[in-house]
Amino acid sequence: MKPDLRKTFDWLKAQGLPPLPIAPAQHPQQYPARERDGTLKRDSNGALIPAFTGKNPSFLDANGIPHLIRHTQYQHQLPTEQEFRTWFTHPANGIGTLGGWQNLVWLDVDVKQFGSQEACNARISHWLSQHPRLQQTFTERTHSGGWRFAVRVPEKRFTNFSLDGLGGQHMGEALGQGRFTVLAPTIGPSGQSYVNLQRVSPVWVERLEAIGVYPVSRRRGQSEPTHLRPPIQVHPAQPGVLRLEDLATAKAQAVLQGESPLESRSHSLTYALREFYGWENWATEHGVPINGDAEALAKEAGAALGIDVERVERIIQSIVDPEKCIPAAVFAGGDESAWKRVQALSHLKYPSYSSIGQTNQAELSAGGYLKGGELQNVVRDLHYILRQSPTIQTAKHHTDRDDWSPRKRLLHGHTYTFESEGQHLIVRAASRGLIFQARGFVVELSKVTHLDKQRFMVEAKRLQQTHSLSPIRPSGCEALER
Repeated sequence: MKPDLRKTFDWLKAQGLPPLPIAPAQHPQQYPARERDGTLKRDSNGALIPAFTGKNPSFLDANGIPHLIRHTQYQHQLPTEQEFRTWFTHPANGIGTLGGWQNLVWLDVDVKQFGSQEACNARISHWLSQHPRLQQTFTERTHSGGWRFAVRVPEKRFTNFSLDGLGGQHMGEALGQGRFTVLAPTIGPSGQSYVNLQRVSPVWVERLEAIGVYPVSRRRGQSEPTHLRPPIQVHPAQPGVLRLEDLATAKAQAVLQGESPLESRSHSLTYALREFYGWENWATEHGVPINGDAEALAKEAGAALGIDVERVERIIQSIVDPEKCIPAAVFAGGDESAWKRVQALSHLKYPSYSSIGQTNQAELSAGGYLKGGELQNVVRDLHYILRQSPTIQTAKHHTDRDDWSPRKRLLHGHTYTFESEGQHLIVRAASRGLIFQARGFVVELSKVTHLDKQRFMVEAKRLQQTHSLSPIRPSGCEALER
């Protein structure tokens, strides 16, 4: 492996990201792309489309023969050492990785969207001056003169973006779950190399809009979000958390595996996406913790079906009312049918939470939220955990001011996200959004149930251990000490 490629390879492994190879572009006459039925793919002018573009996951073997890689499996698992040896034997192979891992989003700025290279560079320079924390994140130049930045964000709600506000000129793409990105020192189709300018850990941002990245489309209410969706990365099942794809119908699950049960691949993907949206909506309404993201699953299904990413994006945008989608189970048998589905999955895969449906129904319908001293203990302990975790805060500069200095801190867990800024404390739950808000010890909003307390206090203890935080004080939340 070449030394400069080795640097990228080692950095990706250190970040817990999958290094994937890229074969140089191949002539379409020799290696044309094909549809799933074997017919040749052609563009709108009838020209053959190449199977190897120099920008898609692929590799040259030791004999120089190109091979495509089905990269969807690496959205959830890292490649093996044997795969690495096979992929990176030929010195002409480049390197890339996928978005979505650990909430990673690649911001790909396309120079073609600007009048000139100078105009592109000037706009990026101005943007970086407006958002200086981006000067501290992973940065590269693309082979064509564009820019690429890496950030971590709890939620990615759009792909095509502008730096000129909501609905502005299209300037690039935010590449998240399932999207492949090419990295230095790969030689692109232009014959020029991708160039790394800063190989550091991606910075965390609250949301893309907070760094001046806005959706091009004004559709689907893409203004200020009222709550966060579940994390885009799909994790293996965890106790008490149901996977979104497991809740969906067998037909939708078949689409995820690349089958097309309806009259066309587009119809099949649209059906599956509406089913995923429906379960997201239902779980949010009923307080059922789920893991997964409808649009991320749609992109995974699109890749399995062989639908190109632009077409998948158009299908996603075609559903203008995702908040009105309902799952097939509710359509057929109402909420009772949905609860049966939840409890059946809980019994089979989550035995320690087999009564999740009854617990949430009983607590929420009876208004079973924490109150009084129990709630104040939660407030005190969360403030304590967040105030003594400076290594993961998003503030740029360290300060020795008192505990109530207005510095933002984020703790991202599997099910809960804890945030504080000064005296302001927020807790968000995957699929339910905002469940708690306080200023100091004055609670402004609370939808925290006894089940929430058990779960997010356990998660807080796990975060303590993960980030080597000091033990929580014994004055509150005894559940942590048991």
